[in-house]
Amino acid sequence: MSKRILAALLCGLLLSLILVPALAGDMQLGSMYVNTANGKTLTFRSSRSTTKDNYLASIPYGTKVYVLSWDGTWARIRYNSAVGYVVKKHLSIARPEPYEVVAQRRQEAKEAAAAEREREKALRDANAKLDHSKLKSVEPYDATVITGVNDLKAPLYKKASLLADVLVEYREGFPVTVRSANKDWALVYNGADETTGYMLLEDLVADVVEEEMLD
Repeated sequence: MSKRILAALLCGLLLSLILVPALAGDMQLGSMYVNTANGKTLTFRSSRSTTKDNYLASIPYGTKVYVLSWDGTWARIRYNSAVGYVVKKHLSIARPEPYEVVAQRRQEAKEAAAAEREREKALRDANAKLDHSKLKSVEPYDATVITGVNDLKAPLYKKASLLADVLVEYREGFPVTVRSANKDWALVYNGADETTGYMLLEDLVADVVEEEMLD
């Protein structure tokens, strides 16, 4: 066998291995489960149409059926010894979780998304109240990070904005150097890793230098 023919055969084999998994959804025959998005029953029909005269039964959510073939958007199945059609998108290979569990998870995700929207709104409102004028240079001074009762860390922002990316978060007592500031913001430098960014002035306290008293 020539190298060209062998290469062609190998290429065909690799292509088939790539395509088979891609078609597995439609090629899956045998046992599958009713998995409607709303947990309701799936209409079992005698033909591939949604007319009322071809209704056979309503198959409960989670019920196992046997897929005989695929035809476009339809699946030909056997259910309770009868053969008919269902819309294939409502079938899954894996047995679905109880719909109460699915519904609870969706509700939790919905509530989490709503809470995140509220958090973002509160952040935008708080940011709008801050001084965003240009920071003015100051004589560099050392400062220490302080955190509130409910905060374990204080953020270092990429820009002087609560909506900016957070570069790092500093714990209580972390030392930084203030290089410029306005009413609400400070441009700080962390000599430990040579990081520069912006922090709220309320998250900093200037270090007090005690001078020796001369006799």
